[in-house]
Amino acid sequence: MNYKLIFSYDGSKYYGYAVQKNEGHTIEAVIEKAISTILNKPTKIYASGRTDRGVHALNQVATFKSDDKIDLEKFIRSLNKLVPNDIHFKRVAKVKDSFNARFDCKSKVYLYILNLGEYDPFMRAYEIVEQSLNYNLLVDSSKIFIGQHNFMNFTSKIKDDRNFVRNIYSITFKKKAKRVYIEFLGDGFMTYMIRKILGGMIEVSKGNITLAELENLLNKKERTIITYTAPGKGLYLKKVNY
Repeated sequence: MNYKLIFSYDGSKYYGYAVQKNEGHTIEAVIEKAISTILNKPTKIYASGRTDRGVHALNQVATFKSDDKIDLEKFIRSLNKLVPNDIHFKRVAKVKDSFNARFDCKSKVYLYILNLGEYDPFMRAYEIVEQSLNYNLLVDSSKIFIGQHNFMNFTSKIKDDRNFVRNIYSITFKKKAKRVYIEFLGDGFMTYMIRKILGGMIEVSKGNITLAELENLLNKKERTIITYTAPGKGLYLKKVNY
């Protein structure tokens, strides 16, 4: 039987979501250990995708398989007791055996939080502080990324089965007092892709590069990965759409 999990996590104390060689504490490792303890057998989970070190999730999706029929209410209570309090499971449900959290995903929404005002020590792991940028230039620079593009220069990924082509459907902005909430909606995002896009946008908004230079980096035919990368700590996986 195939089971679907929806959960949130604070990624600030983890080396990213996925288990990797020679890496430390990861979200995936903690969850697999907890589920394996409950089911009394080694159990692998398969998520919609991985998040970088320090990145958070509001609604991550993953699946696991079990031959046993599970009492869902009891299972989720036990799971939330076993994992640290910076991980929280919202729902668990039985789904079709064919459901795949990664490959059935139609689109994802990521959220970035920028603080344009005074540094807040209580939010230090959950937002980026940028006090000297031009907000209008930030918004204008986002427009070049809308649509289908080859994002080979905005990811650290070495190879890609889609030739680095992705669709960004929208980049929207909400400003509340001194904080800016930026949502990226797209059919998929590669390693560091959103962080590098925002990194480039911030450089434009600070006057360090021009909008034309950023657009040239996007449209460049030869691979020249940009060095501008926004910190992961202000980034959240907000929603996975199926």
